[in-house]
Amino acid sequence: MQKNIPLNIESLSEEQGSECRIISVRQIQSLLRNISETSSRVALYYDDEQDFIMTSLLDVGDKGFWVEQSTDMPKNRRVAETRKITLVSSLNQVKVQFSVNEIRAVTHQGYPAFYLPLPASLYRIQRREHFRLALPHSERLHCVIPINHLQAGGRIELPVMDISGGGMRLSCAEDNIEFEPGQTYAGCQINLPEVGKINVTIIVKSLVLISPKPGQTIKRVGCEFKNLDNASSILLQHYVTKMQRLKTDT
Repeated sequence: MQKNIPLNIESLSEEQGSECRIISVRQIQSLLRNISETSSRVALYYDDEQDFIMTSLLDVGDKGFWVEQSTDMPKNRRVAETRKITLVSSLNQVKVQFSVNEIRAVTHQGYPAFYLPLPASLYRIQRREHFRLALPHSERLHCVIPINHLQAGGRIELPVMDISGGGMRLSCAEDNIEFEPGQTYAGCQINLPEVGKINVTIIVKSLVLISPKPGQTIKRVGCEFKNLDNASSILLQHYVTKMQRLKTDT
């Protein structure tokens, strides 16, 4: 059963923001188009986020997008005069939030609308239901992913930054593999030391690019486990509990 996502504004720490921030123009346009096509409701906050209207996303262009105006004309005038606009919606049970600094009252296909520029970044916020185990470099796991790339021998092995019963975060060089949100990889393997090997299917949920030093770009890839079988789930939980206990003892 699908739950309604509350469209309140989320306050994110720097770490949380970097994990769920999307900066790719292509990905931002794709997410906004999906919100428009699924007719998801959008909360548009204005007046320093003190007030809002409920709206919907009408269309997405190369440099901006259109949302419908409300039936409250005084509110529409206040919206058009606001410098910072924050919009909150949801897609596939994940909250989507972003801000822009410009809005114009226009018409779109003959109807009153607001036009806003594409945001420089966008947040996909999914609250975790599982404890996330951050892995130090000395304890780093590796995930073997089957890929259609002969030079890589049909597989690629990537380090796991953190892991939980619901998913994991991978690290890779920018040109290692062309991950895209929504992609699914079946037949992946993770060897859990002293516990066992698990087979998982992963869905790519988020991508973050970081530059630890000039000229170097690394991808952080947030992945969700899909239909994890009971045996693998038990092994994974056993490993996470074991590592937690070791951390507590030290």
